[in-house]
Amino acid sequence: MIDILRNILILCALLFYTGFTSAQSLALDSCLRLAEQNNCNLAQALLSQEKAQQVRNQARTKYFPQVNLIGAGFHALNPMAQVGIEDIPNATARDLLNTLYTNYGAALGLDKTIGFMQHGLVATVSAVQPIYMGGKIVAGNKLAQLGIQAARLQTDIQHRDVLLSVEESYWLVVNLEAKRQTVRSVASLLDTLHTIVSGAVNAGITLQNDLLMVEMRQDELSAQTLQLNNGIVLACRALFQAVGLPYSDKVQLCDTVSDYLPDTLAAPTTVNRPESQLLSLQVRAEQLKRRMTLADALPQVALGGVYGYMNYLAPLSQSARSQYITTSQEKHLNGFLGVMVRVPITDWWETGHKLKEHDLMIRQAQLQQKDLDEKMLLQEQQAYDRMRETYALIKQYERSLQHAEENLRLAQINYKAGMLTISDLLQSQALYLQAKNNLTDARIQYRIAYRTYFALME
Repeated sequence: MIDILRNILILCALLFYTGFTSAQSLALDSCLRLAEQNNCNLAQALLSQEKAQQVRNQARTKYFPQVNLIGAGFHALNPMAQVGIEDIPNATARDLLNTLYTNYGAALGLDKTIGFMQHGLVATVSAVQPIYMGGKIVAGNKLAQLGIQAARLQTDIQHRDVLLSVEESYWLVVNLEAKRQTVRSVASLLDTLHTIVSGAVNAGITLQNDLLMVEMRQDELSAQTLQLNNGIVLACRALFQAVGLPYSDKVQLCDTVSDYLPDTLAAPTTVNRPESQLLSLQVRAEQLKRRMTLADALPQVALGGVYGYMNYLAPLSQSARSQYITTSQEKHLNGFLGVMVRVPITDWWETGHKLKEHDLMIRQAQLQQKDLDEKMLLQEQQAYDRMRETYALIKQYERSLQHAEENLRLAQINYKAGMLTISDLLQSQALYLQAKNNLTDARIQYRIAYRTYFALME
């Protein structure tokens, strides 16, 4: 059933991908859906959850009788037990039997010695029903149930982390794309400036040095463009791998930085995180393990029965064995019921040390829970502060960008009027590029910080 469902999901992913390829666009929501279907880490978490369910099913079987079929047969070269007339300790009886064997034994075809245990056959069915195992079965089933809960919580954590990682990869690509567009716009301005300065140099109005400065700046932007191109390819490959799709340079992301501009700062929230619940389960699991260890030192009661065919005492001689089988065949089927009671005595010494070890492990789990709970509070506070910080940076960089744009506009006017040098104009362009990239980074960082904080709080 799981394989069929997986194949259906993969088929849906391929259909999604075909649509994306034709449309040449991929939205964030689509990436998140594909990651839920195809991500390897999430698939492994779901398999771990199924494994925990199977462990729970195994533990349930301990409540029912343990039934076994046993069959065995043997054939020895010589009888493993032989009894003859001479083996009888009573002399009177031995003499009487010797006399009878001398008179009648040979005529009847009887052997003076009878052998046993040369051939044998055993076939039995047994059943043992636990009555009281010191509470070990109950504790084991509770521990298996905790395993299911822990697997579900770990799946939730993995699901959250996978989606957060996919979203971070998505916005990384968007960030690099936005920076590449900014570099291209500045490069376009430089191309226009290069034409103007080149004409001025040819006319003898300005120096060759001004043209060299423009060309050096163009080379810097070309290098930045190359780095951005390589970064975008690597980031796209990482994103496609996370969502389970083959890489294609024809697929473009349709979201932009401006699609998620914050209007107001999100308010803080509180929630019982799955990590905290996992820590509580860890403490409870150690307590159940201690209970199972204690059960090994308590009395155990079980009810059992055996029924079957047992024949391994047939005489050696053919005539005696035939007579034996004819007269006692019905006696080979037998059965019995019994009660087994086990009361450990010396195990208490070892169990006492094991219980102390479990007490220490429980204490360790409690301390770990307290420590990690405090660290998670710090993590939540840090995530919220990061969100506030990036929100404030957006407002600051928006003002900086406005100033940089106005500064560039005035620098271009003053340069054309001959009131500004080429180096000052290039500096204004560099400030504009830096301000634009800073605002892009701040918007992306806020988006990631926003999702990180609320992913922790979900």
